[in-house]
Amino acid sequence: MNYLQIVQRVHSESGRSTAAPTSVVGANDRHVRLFNWVADAWRDLQGERDWRWMRNTLDAALTANQQTYSGADLGATRFGRWRKEDHDYSPYVYVDGAPNAMWPLAFWQLDQMRARFIYRTWGASTPIAWSYNEANELLIGPQPALPYKLRIEYWKEPSELAADADTPDMPDRFHMLLVWAALQEVAKFDAAPEVLARAEKNHGALKFALTMDQSRLPTL
Repeated sequence: MNYLQIVQRVHSESGRSTAAPTSVVGANDRHVRLFNWVADAWRDLQGERDWRWMRNTLDAALTANQQTYSGADLGATRFGRWRKEDHDYSPYVYVDGAPNAMWPLAFWQLDQMRARFIYRTWGASTPIAWSYNEANELLIGPQPALPYKLRIEYWKEPSELAADADTPDMPDRFHMLLVWAALQEVAKFDAAPEVLARAEKNHGALKFALTMDQSRLPTL
């Protein structure tokens, strides 16, 4: 469902007798609240945790003798922040044309990275370390001697719902989660406890399904 269709479904589920909204453009105050509650629900959901649909993999060439890269420098789409290293993941570097000959980059804390590879004079060499600075720019150490290829993951910047046709980029089967989240706000505003109870029940069940399907669950 797109933004308008989600809002129309919220209106329908609320049991209101007024006409459903037909567009975010020119919406009256009563309908604007519906659009705002859906947009807020989408914004809150994206910021809640690291969702799988917001993860992306970047495969790009480094530039010889360059240590600092923004997401845009490497061609990242809707870049938000770099994925942090954990026991299951680290970025890799490889020579173009030989993707099977890959080696991992070790994550260094920013102060250590600067002290070792940035504040000191190093000749261009084979990258072994990575970090990111206050501007969320990627740091590579030492600076690459060749245009090595980098394979790294990042989290997308949250998107906004603003136009009628805007569509949440999570799996379609979970779009109703926004309906139930927004409906809770409608029920509170309308003082409709029976609507609130139904919205909370449906939201809880679908939220559990989304979490199991799309979140990064803890590993044993």
